[in-house]
Amino acid sequence: MGAAVVEPAVATRSLYVKRAAQAAGVGLVAVASFALVTRLLLDSSACQDAPGYDCLGYALLWSYLLPVLNFLLTWPALRVLAVRPAWLTALLGTGIGWYLVRGIDAARWLPDGTPYVQAALCTVSFAGAAWFTQSRRPLWPRAAVALALVLLVPLDSLAATQLARSKQNNELADAGVPLLGPQLPAGYNLSGAGTTGSTATHEVTFYYRISPDSLGKGENTMDELRQEIQVTVGPIQPGFTPPSHCAALTNVYPVPSPACSPVAPGVWRWSNYDYVQYFTRVGDAVAVLQARTPPVRSAVLRELASSMRVRPPSYFTGG
Repeated sequence: MGAAVVEPAVATRSLYVKRAAQAAGVGLVAVASFALVTRLLLDSSACQDAPGYDCLGYALLWSYLLPVLNFLLTWPALRVLAVRPAWLTALLGTGIGWYLVRGIDAARWLPDGTPYVQAALCTVSFAGAAWFTQSRRPLWPRAAVALALVLLVPLDSLAATQLARSKQNNELADAGVPLLGPQLPAGYNLSGAGTTGSTATHEVTFYYRISPDSLGKGENTMDELRQEIQVTVGPIQPGFTPPSHCAALTNVYPVPSPACSPVAPGVWRWSNYDYVQYFTRVGDAVAVLQARTPPVRSAVLRELASSMRVRPPSYFTGG
């Protein structure tokens, strides 16, 4: 009689394991299919030959469409395999896998080039979703979890953004070079902050760009892109003895050090037929602003160069 009691429990457990295995198979096939489609999309001539950053825009749009398409395709697949409730299993499997992959990517817990790990995470997510939605549990807690996942989408995006900004702030704070930044005039924004070089050799440079707000709206022509101002900050070069010599922060050797003209206290200017550079010395560091003039007005460059000060990392990352 004891065996008769045990057998139904074993059979039920086997059914649950079968459900989880079927759902894991659906998740694995889905993630493999979408990985192949993503590769074909990025390698297609339409994407590769797209003007400007259009291919990047397509890739970003596709990344947000993926979870929706994954849910819509895995739902009927789970119904065919009699994994019920199929809609809730598909929603939980897609949501949990999406959060795991995005969270790990944002936290940089894994090195680049780990698609197999990401595929495994999505597979395990569907198996866990099937186990969680088994019929021995009441429906309302499962529906509440599904609703919570949907509501957490904006919070997840905000958390990932804040984490990325925090990591970038720490990287800039540890760069070992003064973070010189200007007082931005109205209608301009700062972006693309980063560092290059090695702190061990004291050859770190800090860079960013300053752009008119109009460049962020729609497609930009080459003439509009020339309105960007490139800024590089680094230790003063041995040949920096203005106004007779203004050694630029460059990898070119020998380092060019042309004569430059003073335009304000601690600020010098040099130009050729194509570019203009403003040099601002603050302590043991120098900031070099490079732009094309025209279209960038000299008055704007002079204002930016004259207002260079040491700023906190959040000034360059926006948070």
